[in-house]
Amino acid sequence: MSTLSVIVPAYNEADTIRRCLDHLITQTRHVDEIIVIDNSSTDTTAAIVDEFAEHNDNVRRIVEPRPGVIPARNCGFDSATSDIIAKTDADSFVREDWAERIVTFFDSEEGQAYDGLTGVVLTWDGPSRVLQRRLVTLTLGELADGGKIGGLSGPNYAIRQVAWKQVRDSLRSDPDIWEELDLSLALSDWDLMMYFDPRVQVDTSCRQLRHSPWQNRSYIAGGVRTAARRGDDAAVKVLRVDRPFRFLGFTVMWLLFRPWDDEKHNWRPHRLLMPLERRRALVTCERRADDR
Repeated sequence: MSTLSVIVPAYNEADTIRRCLDHLITQTRHVDEIIVIDNSSTDTTAAIVDEFAEHNDNVRRIVEPRPGVIPARNCGFDSATSDIIAKTDADSFVREDWAERIVTFFDSEEGQAYDGLTGVVLTWDGPSRVLQRRLVTLTLGELADGGKIGGLSGPNYAIRQVAWKQVRDSLRSDPDIWEELDLSLALSDWDLMMYFDPRVQVDTSCRQLRHSPWQNRSYIAGGVRTAARRGDDAAVKVLRVDRPFRFLGFTVMWLLFRPWDDEKHNWRPHRLLMPLERRRALVTCERRADDR
């Protein structure tokens, strides 16, 4: 059976890293190696990870002083010792059978043909995950039961270590690109196939989606930048067509997620019109009032 390493880049993630690691160490299939890449955090992230490492032999922390998810990812993937390397984010919580499904797929007869695996990403701090799952299922089309796919999803993917070593030197280091798209295009350049399994699921935070589409405009354009810098003209054309639809999607998600309070489980339109910091302060006051 293949071994599995999980890489978790983290910068000042004290609010979520404990829960992230709790999910990783309580998997139905033991994770052989959990590597948290501490991107020089200034909060208590390091102390929390070190506490886990003290009580779990498969957890370790590595400091990567170069800022950004790409240096952190590269440091983690280069340090991994397992046959399969998976990545999730410090604000993301993998499902209890995540590791088992990853290893089982790569060790299966069908999985032998693939070098990458990805799955569904929902939000844990957004409205109704049941509804989210239904909406995602409606958009999957032919992928509803799984199948070959052209790209990986940032907080929820895994690749074979041999594939990582094969594409490593061709990856970009620009801080304003989509790291998972860059990796996906590199795998495709080497004719290495990726698979989508809807049962491989991760719940991530919707915090980025609480920023307006205008504030996210640079990120939304990151796909075109990534493909252009790789010199992939075909991907650039596809992503240019996709960009206005992605902007529309961000608009819809902003309207849905920004007014939502996950702890109170309510949606208040007035939160949408407030600056984000003021919205956070108001939500805090509302929670304190409920506690009295």
